[in-house]
Amino acid sequence: MIRGAFGIGSSDSSIRDAVLARFWQLFTGPLTQLLLVWHLTAAGQDYFQAFSRMLGLQIFVELGLSVVLISVASHEWAELRLENGVVTGTSRALNRLASLVRQSLRWYLLAAVVFLALICLTGSWFFGDTERLLASERGRAQVSWRAPWLALSLLTTLQLACLPLTSILEGCNQLRVLNRVRLIQAICGTATVWLLLVTGTGLWALAGSAAVRLTFDLWLVAVRYRFFFASLREHLDADFGEQLNWRAEVRPLQWRIAVQGMLLWAATQMPLLVIFRYHGEGEAGRLGMTWTVLTALQSASMAWLESKRPQMGMLIATRRWQELDQVFFRMSLHAMTGLTAGLTIFCGSVWWLGTRTEWLCVRLSERLLPFYPTLLFSLAMLVLQPALCTNLYVRAHKRDPFLAAAVVSSSWVAILQLAFGRSLGTSGVALGYLLGTAFIQTPLWLAIWANARREWHRDNPALPRVEGESLKLD
Repeated sequence: MIRGAFGIGSSDSSIRDAVLARFWQLFTGPLTQLLLVWHLTAAGQDYFQAFSRMLGLQIFVELGLSVVLISVASHEWAELRLENGVVTGTSRALNRLASLVRQSLRWYLLAAVVFLALICLTGSWFFGDTERLLASERGRAQVSWRAPWLALSLLTTLQLACLPLTSILEGCNQLRVLNRVRLIQAICGTATVWLLLVTGTGLWALAGSAAVRLTFDLWLVAVRYRFFFASLREHLDADFGEQLNWRAEVRPLQWRIAVQGMLLWAATQMPLLVIFRYHGEGEAGRLGMTWTVLTALQSASMAWLESKRPQMGMLIATRRWQELDQVFFRMSLHAMTGLTAGLTIFCGSVWWLGTRTEWLCVRLSERLLPFYPTLLFSLAMLVLQPALCTNLYVRAHKRDPFLAAAVVSSSWVAILQLAFGRSLGTSGVALGYLLGTAFIQTPLWLAIWANARREWHRDNPALPRVEGESLKLD
């Protein structure tokens, strides 16, 4: 019954497309790295990696709101459906979803302005400080970064302004379309990067990729789902019924996720910038490439569970705990199995490449970290996976009790990485990340999940099923 009412069976293609999109980025990564080696200097490669990491400053203005929007929208979608591109359902849910769209757009437009100013000023200062960024005069002379960085900043800002609309679409379980577009987006983005690198445009390749992502996002919100948003706008204009209370329902969850996101950025991105500054040209590029592969593997494995996030929110909204746990544990098992297989293959490939003398193998090996730090990072990713799964489960309830634990764990993960990385380089960063994840972060996350699941579902019976078609998702 749950399969039919909530459309769980129909989401298989969305999971497939999400996994394919992430594996596309994973498997095309080595070719991209070879093109970087051929067409950029070692200093240029470091800039390429640092550009991507610097854009992570988005978390400081976006403040985790996209995650909140997915969760809040999924709870409202339990009483709504899509008919011929138009949203229909109960008046209460329509009003609340429409007000969520309006308020989130206002918030993101302000955030986009702040982000553009922040990223332009911070990036110009950071990358302009060439005496500290690069070790050699020759390396500095070969990098022209200002215009590409400004273009990349502007395009990323415009994409940030579209983020609330695509997040709400995801919360409304439009994943079949969204994940198909994201797959095409990934393919076109990679092809754009390759073309621009081959034609000698250097760092402009990142701006080209950002332009592709922005184009597809604009198509989604302005073309494919124009009637979706138009129907919400018309309903809001015609009937000022119950509105979503931003202060009570969005802000408490947002600021908690925002603080955790900032701490996570510090714990995962700052070590690369430390390597960039203190351990010579090329080393940050090797760490960046290895980290890109590992996070792509983790992201691909989490696609099984993330594609169920809207359905989990709807199950929670109707208090169907048994079905919720069935979906969660089944998808978490897929996520763990997929990550274990991917990490095993990757570590084996790194070891094998290190034993070969062929030109291609040597070039690929030079762009990756050695086997030992790669193994340490992989073990840390595997240990972290249960924490990521349980974090998603808990946040689907529109609650977040992780703040205190996040402050403690992320701080220690960052401290351990910086402490070991300053003296031991990338091996030290990997060791610090593994120790912090295995002994602090994951144990805390699992304890919070177990307690929340026990307390929130206690003496809280299931709501009666809503009659009619209001629980259908597509």
